[in-house]
Amino acid sequence: MNCPVCGREIKIVSSVYEVPYFGRVLLTSISCECGYKHSDSIITEVKEPRRYTIKIDSNNLFTKVIRSSSGTIRIPELGVDIEPGPASQAFITNLEGILSRVEDIVKIARNWNSDDIEKVKRCNLILDKIDRTLKGEEELTLILEDPFGNSAIISDDVFIEKMSEHEASELRTGLTVMELTGLSEEELKEEVRDGEEELKRFKF
Repeated sequence: MNCPVCGREIKIVSSVYEVPYFGRVLLTSISCECGYKHSDSIITEVKEPRRYTIKIDSNNLFTKVIRSSSGTIRIPELGVDIEPGPASQAFITNLEGILSRVEDIVKIARNWNSDDIEKVKRCNLILDKIDRTLKGEEELTLILEDPFGNSAIISDDVFIEKMSEHEASELRTGLTVMELTGLSEEELKEEVRDGEEELKRFKF
């Protein structure tokens, strides 16, 4: 295999590890003398599709969230989806960490659309809801869905249910993206300026 940057032959190293909550994980590392590097993880075990639902409030912000590379996170009150795919990587965080990820991306979206009053208002509304939740003045719902059952929320207060095969098949498998689904399709479109691509999703 040749390096996509310089064309020289690259070094590939693969190892299989047993990782708590994730099972057997294949880790692959690619490197080249020119400095190009890329790593990826593939979960080799497939379990029953699961959906985890929990209310986020100021008392459970440190609740652990394990999202595999096949897990989808939704926060309905914010109109936000964080979706996985082949290029996504698994991560372990907590509920506060999830809200922090959303907050950062919404701030970027607000800056990109600073000349659009309606989009700025929508972004400010999302940020306000996150702030009120962190202060204990409001609750948000976090839904974690995984067609392969490799994701989890570790809490006595989480509601766990098995997803149907149809529901699991409806989950996306594209690149990891974060969509502000609370915005209309028209609101999500960014005019093409100076050759920039149309903005429909915010990647992180």
